[in-house]
Amino acid sequence: MLSHGVIWMKRAGWLVVGLLIVFSAVACDDNTTESDPPDIVDESQLDFVPRKVTAPPVETMDTSFWAVRGQYRELEIRYQGQGGTGTGKKFLEFEIDEETLLRRPDGTLFADGDSIEITVSIDPELFVVTFGPSGLQFNPSEPAQLEFDYDEAEDEFLSVESAIDFWKQENPGDDWERQASLQLEELDEIEVVIFSFTRYGLAVGR
Repeated sequence: MLSHGVIWMKRAGWLVVGLLIVFSAVACDDNTTESDPPDIVDESQLDFVPRKVTAPPVETMDTSFWAVRGQYRELEIRYQGQGGTGTGKKFLEFEIDEETLLRRPDGTLFADGDSIEITVSIDPELFVVTFGPSGLQFNPSEPAQLEFDYDEAEDEFLSVESAIDFWKQENPGDDWERQASLQLEELDEIEVVIFSFTRYGLAVGR
């Protein structure tokens, strides 16, 4: 059951538009081309994007929800409202389409109606999120989508926001791999498609 986050159904038309935008980003991202292999770097080569010390607290640092094969789900995590009451602007959005769930961590396929509990853990200072269960695989034709709104990032990173990339780490201690992403600088948003569960974060390479 979802704790603090928000899940609701969304119109199919809006979702199709969102998918087309993200898939276009994968094909046309300015930082990654089809002929170039993804950047894989040690964590020491990355400067992870922190939230401002004046940023409102995120409404929840750990939450979970049930994803169901055959049903669309969206998780939205927001900042707390002014004075610590209510909800403020968006921090993170995560989407799973009807056909996104593919294989469980043990490799077995999902059938329509099958469900699995997804956990989400937010770093207390950085734009970094860890998803579980580890090993969950998504349909490459309809992957999951993750978006960060980073307008509460420290000013030194906002001043070089075109250098911000999405990075993933499969297991603690592993190298980080840069992901093709769509960045909307005028909205301070960056989006990425997800094919399996792991750790994702915003960072600038050194």
